[in-house]
Amino acid sequence: MTDKLPFKTAFAAIGSSAGMALTSLVLALCLIQKGSVADYGLFAFLLVTQALATGISNALLGSPLLIALSENNTSQASEKIRSFMLANLLLSLLFSLIQAAILLSFVYSIAMALVYAFSAFITTLRWFGRAYCNNSHQHDRVVASDALYSLCSLSAAAILYFTEDVSLFSFGLITATAAILAFPALGINYARLQFISSLTAGLRGFIQGFQQQGKHALVGVLTTEGTLNSHSYLVTLILGPTAFAPIAAASLLFRPVMVVLNSLTQIEKPRIRKLILDSKVFAIEYSLRRFKMLNLLFWSINSIFVIFLLSLFFDVYWKEEHSKSDLVWAAVFFSLIRLSRCISTTYNVYMQAADKFKELSLITIKSSFLTVPLVYVSLLIFEPSFSLAGILLGELFALLLLVRLYQRVKL
Repeated sequence: MTDKLPFKTAFAAIGSSAGMALTSLVLALCLIQKGSVADYGLFAFLLVTQALATGISNALLGSPLLIALSENNTSQASEKIRSFMLANLLLSLLFSLIQAAILLSFVYSIAMALVYAFSAFITTLRWFGRAYCNNSHQHDRVVASDALYSLCSLSAAAILYFTEDVSLFSFGLITATAAILAFPALGINYARLQFISSLTAGLRGFIQGFQQQGKHALVGVLTTEGTLNSHSYLVTLILGPTAFAPIAAASLLFRPVMVVLNSLTQIEKPRIRKLILDSKVFAIEYSLRRFKMLNLLFWSINSIFVIFLLSLFFDVYWKEEHSKSDLVWAAVFFSLIRLSRCISTTYNVYMQAADKFKELSLITIKSSFLTVPLVYVSLLIFEPSFSLAGILLGELFALLLLVRLYQRVKL
């Protein structure tokens, strides 16, 4: 493995991630055009909870896995990996039950709850498979799996769109089926570990990883969720999916840059980890600068696309007249929030690679203590979209703390 991130690897990952972002955009657009605002709002909220599930998977499994794979004791590392696989099965099952509960609380349809529960189960399983392949430097498998997922989803969405069969239920079937078909591309070795070897493993390795890295990473994910997405939960639970819909539509416009950011993070983190272990200070600084520039480049491209779309095709994208101003204000806030996130992720990647999960968790705890009350108060006083002002302030506060921490602990 070289000190530099090859552009071929980076852009292959970006391409596969862009395909997944496009898939989410197309599915949402179909629901916006053919379904009800309430259905779209609920679908968007389910995507938020699924993103939280994958974030928790990253914290509890992906982050400790990265450390385990860099251990010199091969047999001990192998046992930990099998333990992580068993924990992945259990966590995926838990997330599927949560998705089912959300559907039942809003829709009261057992069939729809089962469909989205299975979709959450297989999607979360596949996500850890992506982390395993990326941390093992098998990036081509991740690209192939993402490409299959996108191809299957887009093809099915096109068929449903032209046959006028767009619904919340049918889109649950799409996401579940696409995840199943994309799973084999992660490789036989991963499938064997996940479905065979894990069944005879214990949870000791997972518990060790949880105590050393996972618990701090989990606190970080949960408090980051409070900083980044508290508006999603508060608006949906207090005002309902319809009120959340225009905010979700604005967030969807900036989903491409976040998917690219997350994909580059999964690739860059193991590279930075190795550079830290090798004490290659200049290589680390160069990699972080290039990582930040790539993030900002894709934020700029994404923002230009949003300006173009809302300037020329606003009525095509969003037809609800009374909530158009909410969408515009939400888009402005999201652009600034994503900009802050693109910068802060650079420092976050370094801290995770340097095994500074406890320090990161303290930062996210502090920022969430500021963000959640601000979002709640803003929601009570202003229009729903202005709750995002609290998110922005929390993001900027977290960025300031991250920069200070990086200056203290960098090599």
